Amino acid sequence: MAPLQGFTDFVYRKNFAQVFTGVDAYFIPYISIKNGDVPAKYNKEITPENNTQLRVVPQVLVEDGKELETLVARLTDLGYSEINLNMGCPYPMVTKRGKGSGLLPFPAKIEAILSSYFEKWNTPLSVKLRAGLQSENEIQQIIPILNKFPLKEVIFHPRIAQQLYSGSILETRFEMVQKDLQHELVFNGDIFTVSDYENRQKQFPEIKTWMLGRGILMNPFLPEEMKGIEITAETKREKLRDFHRLMFESYSEIMDNEGNTLNKMQQFWSYFSFNFPNQPKAFKQIKKSKSMIKYKAEVEKLFYQLYE
Repeated sequence: MAPLQGFTDFVYRKNFAQVFTGVDAYFIPYISIKNGDVPAKYNKEITPENNTQLRVVPQVLVEDGKELETLVARLTDLGYSEINLNMGCPYPMVTKRGKGSGLLPFPAKIEAILSSYFEKWNTPLSVKLRAGLQSENEIQQIIPILNKFPLKEVIFHPRIAQQLYSGSILETRFEMVQKDLQHELVFNGDIFTVSDYENRQKQFPEIKTWMLGRGILMNPFLPEEMKGIEITAETKREKLRDFHRLMFESYSEIMDNEGNTLNKMQQFWSYFSFNFPNQPKAFKQIKKSKSMIKYKAEVEKLFYQLYE
């Protein structure tokens, strides 16, 4: 499961693992430094009791080796045995600070960060990155640097940051990385259906690990379906209802008021609505709900459609 800021938080990950199977690893959305320390807002995300799945990997967002050292010290103290370095976040508010994809035009800086890490830590490190910030050719200068270090794996989303999540996957860039990289390579990007997965599998038969982001939010059964696990329509209906109930109960418990709970659930439905007939209409009805009473009524209507 990809680390999607604002969506795959500890509530989502915990409840997903309780209802669905098929996911082998959960990546915690990036943790970063502010004023030289880890902000308290990340405490619930990284506390061990909120991350009891078999393999949970915290992702870090850094500008330099010093920030990485501070984060790794905190995370290893909590018992994490693996770290992921974010060099792929495409949003300007991050890249303008020289973080995420903002590191990609500066291979020497990346080398300095990795050198600093491996001089001090034995904890396995993986990286998640894009083809570049502004140019897809930036990745060509980065691969030789990655090959110098004992990385656990490299998760590659074959777009440049300026594309965000639109436009076509840069297939030739993935082919190049696959050819030149000396580490295990993970494919990430635009796998929304089993057909998407099968097509990419045929295209890149050597790839054994796949990271799912928006596809898993839209269809929580996708990991199981990719593994060939058959799920009946009745089981799907019951699991979707259970998942929604757990998410609603969890957010109701931790949010300050009903309004915040409603906002969070409406955000959840921006993807969850793809499991229902006429997705645009389903999401529109949820978004129009201005009270918890109205929201609950609309939810019941939508679930009733699944049983018709």
